[in-house]
Amino acid sequence: MERLNKQLLMTLAQLGNSEQILLISLKDEKIGIIVGKLSKGEHSLLGKRLEFKNTPLEKVVSTRQTHTFPGTLLDGIPIPTYTETNSGFGCLCIPLLSEDNNVIGIALLTQKAGIPLPSEKLQILNFLRPLVSSIMGAMMETENLIQMATTDALTGLYSRRYFEGRLQEEFTRVRRHGGVMSILLMDIDRFKQINETCGYQEGNQVLQEVAKLIRTSIRKEIDIPCRYGGEQFILLLPNTDVDGAYILAERIRKRCELQRFTTQKGIPLKVTISIGIAHNVDIAHTEEEEDEIAAQTVNPVNLLTKEELLYRADTMLHAAKQAGRNQIMVWW
Repeated sequence: MERLNKQLLMTLAQLGNSEQILLISLKDEKIGIIVGKLSKGEHSLLGKRLEFKNTPLEKVVSTRQTHTFPGTLLDGIPIPTYTETNSGFGCLCIPLLSEDNNVIGIALLTQKAGIPLPSEKLQILNFLRPLVSSIMGAMMETENLIQMATTDALTGLYSRRYFEGRLQEEFTRVRRHGGVMSILLMDIDRFKQINETCGYQEGNQVLQEVAKLIRTSIRKEIDIPCRYGGEQFILLLPNTDVDGAYILAERIRKRCELQRFTTQKGIPLKVTISIGIAHNVDIAHTEEEEDEIAAQTVNPVNLLTKEELLYRADTMLHAAKQAGRNQIMVWW
């Protein structure tokens, strides 16, 4: 799908004599998401959010008509404006319509200031607009299907199936190039009691709040947060040794302990989590005596299997529960 996205942008760039192209998907009438960018031949998928309110893009959506506006740069991204600028380019904004004539996106093409697009090329772009709209719709539908398959509907974190695929990818990378990784297996303490006393709706709210807490505690686009099942969450931490994993685990545990959870009726809830940590490198410790001074050396023995890594994290999670909950246990 990325290849199709790039090819579509390159075609628009050629037809529009444009150095920068944006493909914007509509989330609603006031908000769009940049799903593709081509800048001087370099392609990227940004996923950046754009506010349409009181901007020329809002006019494009409401009128369903192609417009040209002055252009400016915002964080390196060309956007249309109502006021003249000295940026040296304008923005040709083409609404992309669905079969029932609703705007599903906008193609934005930069134009050199003072050099309008020849009428015949503009006609070709308008002629191809239904095809571009169809491709855009297909990309959006595919993206939605991928998101449904990889995302947990309740918490918005990745699904267990997605986690297992990423774990395999990370193991393959480590085998080829070396390195370390860690996982955190987390469980909400006494969650069954919350469901039984407060109801499943309140329990679901707790799951969502804990998921948000986890998501805001990790490295964006590096760590992989997943709902592992029921009240369990799991984190895959690439290029993270056990010390780094422990620091993150303690940050999450402490934030959960201090956060004020309440029911919809305002009744306070005490929510804590237990965490088990494991990492992928088995370490052997040997002691050698020299001049009556004991010196310890550490040698990596082997890389664990995925199954052993998960087993160790699960074992440590159970140990944390047995130690009184609201604990972190590490398989060193």
